[in-house]
Amino acid sequence: MRRCSLLAVGVVGLAIVGGWGLGGAQQPVSVDCARESLQKAIDRAAPNTEITVTGTCKENLYITKDLTLRGPSATLTSVSPYLPVVAVTNGKVFLLGEPGKPLTITGGDRGVVTIGKDAHVVLDHVTVQENTWGGVLIADGKATIQNSTISNTGVGIAVLDRAEIVNNTITNNRGCGVWAISKAQGWAVDAHVSGSGNTMSANKGGDLCPADFKWPTGFKR
Repeated sequence: MRRCSLLAVGVVGLAIVGGWGLGGAQQPVSVDCARESLQKAIDRAAPNTEITVTGTCKENLYITKDLTLRGPSATLTSVSPYLPVVAVTNGKVFLLGEPGKPLTITGGDRGVVTIGKDAHVVLDHVTVQENTWGGVLIADGKATIQNSTISNTGVGIAVLDRAEIVNNTITNNRGCGVWAISKAQGWAVDAHVSGSGNTMSANKGGDLCPADFKWPTGFKR
């Protein structure tokens, strides 16, 4: 009898650790933006939920938790050109497309913004284009940007905190391709930028700004 009781306790413990309780991955969710609100799904979702997105989502999204938005061939676009399409204030957020089927982020003042010290956004196979002021702004926190295209926007990527930028195409932007702050410019801190293998061209403000920032070896092809 005691052995059965211990077994029951063990099963409950595994459930909590393995994700049936608060600590683990959640059941995936699907959202068709032609019929439902992605923001409402984000608000309802428990942390660590993966949301698969289809269609065109015309909303300004605010994310405050660990979350994955997987949207091969989906589009996230802004209701207002004066707001970011995706703002991340807390948590690790994955924005994911697939090879040949990028997630597109367009139509805001900026495509993606991090505005919290505990915010970390990961873009992989994402197209960020045609946003008024910029593609990605890392105001606070961290961004990992890889295998993505940033084009036809203001400043492609603006780094005020931390960013890893790898194997992207950054082109045809009206401002700098990648802009980073530094004490030499009069800021209180230096941004931290890492990465390599980025293809950059035709950015009207220059590919790397300022040119004398400590850009990593091999950052630009």
